[in-house]
Amino acid sequence: MIRLWKFTLFFLLCLVITLLLNLPIRHVLPYVKLPNTLQLVGIDGTVIRGKAREVNVNRFPLRDIDYRYMPSCIPLLKVCYRISYAQGTVQAAYDLLNGDTEVSEVKIEYPASEIAQYLKAVPVRPDGRLELLIDELGIIDGKPTALNGKLIWRDVGIDDEGIKLNIGDYQIDFTGNGQKYDFKLKDLDASLDVDGKGEIKAGGQYSLEVKIESEASMEPQVKSVLELVAKKTSYNKYRVEQNGRLPPNLTRQLFR
Repeated sequence: MIRLWKFTLFFLLCLVITLLLNLPIRHVLPYVKLPNTLQLVGIDGTVIRGKAREVNVNRFPLRDIDYRYMPSCIPLLKVCYRISYAQGTVQAAYDLLNGDTEVSEVKIEYPASEIAQYLKAVPVRPDGRLELLIDELGIIDGKPTALNGKLIWRDVGIDDEGIKLNIGDYQIDFTGNGQKYDFKLKDLDASLDVDGKGEIKAGGQYSLEVKIESEASMEPQVKSVLELVAKKTSYNKYRVEQNGRLPPNLTRQLFR
């Protein structure tokens, strides 16, 4: 009799777990507290796997979403998902013990011209491709606690009435802890030598210092853009020094 009860309990437990894992995701989402800046469009599937037509993060759309549950996190008492989408991939983990959220292996790619639509007062039409790579992002109570990654701008260029210029690849390395973000700028394979650093504090105050050195000859369009944003210090050297405060809406997005 005891052996029968053990078998029955085991069977019921397996049945409950199976039902929960195959529960339609639309029945689970109402009980999940999502940030106001996150909007899901056309999501369909189960807790295990599924699809979404689009996810908007602060108005930036991620399209053609596929998500898959990762059972390897069970021994760590975490719920983990591998998410792929048209612009890249991401891995997210939720800690069942303390409620922390960890995001890693983030890769997002966007054309620079599409990003420029969300920015104001851009003097020229940028060209190229932006790659955002996040190695670590920790979130507690909706606030970022750790951030490490880099932003690479491939084939940086200008699209001036159909005339496209390419000045190479550039990279920004950034780190943050919820109170301050530090970043460094450098060139990769580029026609402009760039070396810079900056920081953004929780109150929105920012500082930026960049040194730029160009080749002996450069395209007139590139020279015009440099003279718009930088101060010329010698024949082929420029410098950018800025201090100010970010708009309140952007500060709220960076420091919640």
